[in-house]
Amino acid sequence: MTTDLGLSGFERWAPSDAVIAAEIAVAGAAMQSKTALEEASDLVTAEDFFSPARSVFAAALALLADGKPVDPASVFGELTARGDAERVGGGTYLAKLMEHAATAGSVTYHARRIAADARRRRIHLACSQGIQVAEGADWDAETDVDRIRKLIDEAAAGRDAHRDTDLVDVVTELLDELENPPTTLVGVAPPYLDLERDYIPTFKPGQLIVIAARPSVGKSLVAVDIARSAALRDGQRAVLFTLEMSKKEVLSRLFAAEATVKHDHITGRRVSPDELEKISKASWRVTESPLIIDDSPNCSLEHIRSRLRSLSRTGETGIVIIDYLQLLKSPAKIDIREQQVAAQSRGLKLMAREFGVPIVLLAQLNRGPTQRADAIPRMSEIRESGAVEQDADIVILLHREDFYEPESKRAGEVDLIIEKNRGGKRGTVTLAHQLHYSRFVDMANPTSGTPTRGHLRAV
Repeated sequence: MTTDLGLSGFERWAPSDAVIAAEIAVAGAAMQSKTALEEASDLVTAEDFFSPARSVFAAALALLADGKPVDPASVFGELTARGDAERVGGGTYLAKLMEHAATAGSVTYHARRIAADARRRRIHLACSQGIQVAEGADWDAETDVDRIRKLIDEAAAGRDAHRDTDLVDVVTELLDELENPPTTLVGVAPPYLDLERDYIPTFKPGQLIVIAARPSVGKSLVAVDIARSAALRDGQRAVLFTLEMSKKEVLSRLFAAEATVKHDHITGRRVSPDELEKISKASWRVTESPLIIDDSPNCSLEHIRSRLRSLSRTGETGIVIIDYLQLLKSPAKIDIREQQVAAQSRGLKLMAREFGVPIVLLAQLNRGPTQRADAIPRMSEIRESGAVEQDADIVILLHREDFYEPESKRAGEVDLIIEKNRGGKRGTVTLAHQLHYSRFVDMANPTSGTPTRGHLRAV
């Protein structure tokens, strides 16, 4: 029989007779056996069904969730209470389901067939919706391409994309990790030994790490240090979105740091033959590494999300670095600048969780430090937004005394002030800055010892 249940576009693309038979077999078994119902529910939901068997399966699941007996009489009563009994064909239809019910050993087979067909129909619907978006009069390439990708990705992922993890499984996993600690920590190691050892072992997936300073203090140097440490030392994909510098400018800094060639020699195009050889060797390490530099103009959250979604199809991303917050293209629908920055900060935090990747966000501080004698920055001075400090898991402020007093006794030093560290301690790490090489290094003798995971050391 054919029954119109007010089906959406997802269901209008009819499955084969074999799939309909599988739905009948699974629903028939589920209404007679709690074991069969539980077995099937691990693979399909009621929404995966096309035929009226959907309502029967949904009624059986409702009984199971309420702790009630699951049998034909109870299912018929639940259907009646929901107003679906006559719509599916009444007792005659339920008798048909019981007659063609799957055997105990075949429920999984039929449920998998239903799930596969449902996934195919979702992808078909997503493609149809994508065509409608592409043909729309208000087409916007920057936002709509990502919208289409998201539709297809979610359709392909199916129910697993939104399936809740059993709390018991999480507890078991945590206890196992405590009993048998992993040999390597999850995440990306910071580029500086003292920072890693004493405060932040790794930048973890889902974290938003904010690094803030006044202009020209060294934010971009830290960005390049993090990117080359992750990509060149650890072999993890690092994606650097640079809004202020071109790719060539970033590479000039990276070559200076990696090859220990003075940055002004590179920018002035006056390198010696020996320096050129060192740069050539460094360039090979860079091109062979999983480092991606994106210098797209008018970079926005939509562009970043679209790029990460595209990259997710070709492998995992270790870390994302954005240089810097105040240059991100603002949401068009928000007029107040503070609200724009707050929306971007919140969006990046959600993006870090969505893609399971740490996002390092560089930000400028306002003039507050310049108005104090010690010039030490404060977290509340992140320019144009107080929301950033709320969204961030980690906030690191950069301070250089010799930036304000060139003759300072601490010339050549830079402080990394860990002002916020969710789940860790706060404090200050002092590094040596080698501005001529466009990098920061640990204060300990950088030429001693064996280079270890993620640590930048001079050659």
